[in-house]
Parts: sequence; C-alpha cells; structure tokens
Amino acid sequence: MNAGLVVLAGLLACCKPVPVEMDPDQEQVQNVENFTLVQLFEGNRSWRLVSDNAVYTEGDSLLLINGVNLTFFEEDVPSTILTGDSGRVELQSGLMRIWGHVIARTSDDRHLSTEEIFWNDEMGVFHSDCLVVLTIPDSTGETVLSGTGVDLDLSLGAAEGVDIEESFTAVYSGEIDLE
Repeated sequence: MNAGLVVLAGLLACCKPVPVEMDPDQEQVQNVENFTLVQLFEGNRSWRLVSDNAVYTEGDSLLLINGVNLTFFEEDVPSTILTGDSGRVELQSGLMRIWGHVIARTSDDRHLSTEEIFWNDEMGVFHSDCLVVLTIPDSTGETVLSGTGVDLDLSLGAAEGVDIEESFTAVYSGEIDLE
C-alpha cells in the first residue's frame, strides 16, 4: 500500500463530500468479497452486516464497505433492515456511518429514506443531519414526516423515538374520524 494517505469520499445529500481516512502507516489487512459481520448479545443476534466487499485495517479497527445490508434483530427475528451504497464501521466504538441511497424498513412497514445516517450501537440510535423522509402507515392511511437533524430509535420512531432537531413537515393521508 502506498505510504500516502488513503482517502475515500462519498458525495452526500448534505452536499458535502466527507473523506474517510485510514491510517497511512497501516497496511491493508483484508479485502473481503461477500463480507458478513454478526453481533451477538446473550446468545441472540443483535444485528448482521452484509456487504458486497469490505476493506479492513487492523491498526484503525476500521471497515470500509460497499453494498451495505444491515439487519437488526429482536429476539433473533429481523425487525429493521437498512441498505445503502457505502459505509464505515468503527469496530472499537460501534459507530457506523452509511451513505448513498439509504433505505430502512421495519417489520411494521415504517419506511425511511435519506442520503446518510449514523448508527450508534451503544445508544441504540440512528442520527442524520441530511433530509430524512419517514413514512408511518396506520390502519386508514399514512403519515409522512420529512426533516433534517433527526434522531430515531431502532423501530424508526415507535414509542416517542422520533426527535427532529431542525425544520420538518408532517403530512397525513387517510380517513379522519370526526366523531
């Protein structure tokens, strides 16, 4: 590997290319096609990360991934599936950054789309400073929330999990019972 600084950049919907830096003194340890990483908690899967390929550097404990598919589990059953073009996983901190056509869908059919999202494994929170569109269906229609600066729980907002820090719009389409 070249002794120079390796920089991979992604153009985010926030319109800012953000470089992903790797330690220039560390050699590439692994380049793996069809990569899978699973996190277990008390014998059950917490999440499973699958990517088309991954580059891992030991010195940084950093994974750079392409073709991201991140599945979260509740009692070993898939609950939320998140996909994106690329990602970065800091193995020591548990922080993940996924960018490029990010889509998430829950088992109860909540749907999120954005261009960049962060997952904090320790806190169990998604965060995005980019425009986020969240669709929440109910029995007669759906609510569409859109805004920037959003924090979401693993279920994409059930039980007071949505916190939009900046501007947002909410639109409901469906029947409203006036009686």
